[in-house]
Amino acid sequence: MHYLVITTGSCGNCYIFSTGRDSIIIDDGVTYKKITEKMAEHEIPLDTVRALFLTHLHPDHSKGVGVLQRKLGIPVYVSNISAERNESIMVKQKIEKTLIRTYDFGDTVTLPGFSIYPFPTSHDSDGSAGYVFCAEGINFFLMTDTGIIPEEAWELARSARVKFIESNYDEEMLENGMYPQFLKNRISGRYGHLSNRDAIEFAKETSRLGDSLYFVHLSANNNIPDIVRNLARKEIPSGIFCKVCERGEMFEGFHDGKEE
Repeated sequence: MHYLVITTGSCGNCYIFSTGRDSIIIDDGVTYKKITEKMAEHEIPLDTVRALFLTHLHPDHSKGVGVLQRKLGIPVYVSNISAERNESIMVKQKIEKTLIRTYDFGDTVTLPGFSIYPFPTSHDSDGSAGYVFCAEGINFFLMTDTGIIPEEAWELARSARVKFIESNYDEEMLENGMYPQFLKNRISGRYGHLSNRDAIEFAKETSRLGDSLYFVHLSANNNIPDIVRNLARKEIPSGIFCKVCERGEMFEGFHDGKEE
């Protein structure tokens, strides 16, 4: 499995996963030019893309969707709840309804090369989702933009060998920062984001020797990558790969599906 973190953070989010024959995209908060240039640079053909999956409809995750749809004609998957309650946002972002495909939580979406299981997250965007998917015999897990860790996510993460987990803010930086109190409450609340402490503890409890952990969606104002690195170094056992994806950083990874 070949995967790209095109970018992550409030500046935009986009992840690509490819078997070489088939590819999926999770979130598209970047320009069509950027996503196609990065795919070409890393030899992922556009004609292998089978679908785009959205975690939710905030612009940093979805502002590139309309153009990508029109250029590639691919289906875009969102939860039924998201589609029903965010129609005005889709109109504003010029997302083509005819290419929208919906799922109920508990469903599994089967595509060439991939089996994708969405699960509900807790964010201030109705119907937000995380994803576990299987490709080439290995499970991948992606959870971002959630104020709490859903109960279902624990076992799903334990099943995955490669995990992408939000580590949005440092609690002290947020508390002592310049944001107004209502915004601090939103970020740290049930429908906000995950703190470094919660993300690292979740990763520690759901990982085993040979797993790969990617900490994503770091805040530009309430986090520092070295804080996450130091906490991961302290808490995550050796033998588990950890990568902190800095805001706006491009990263390429591979996993051969073999047990360590």
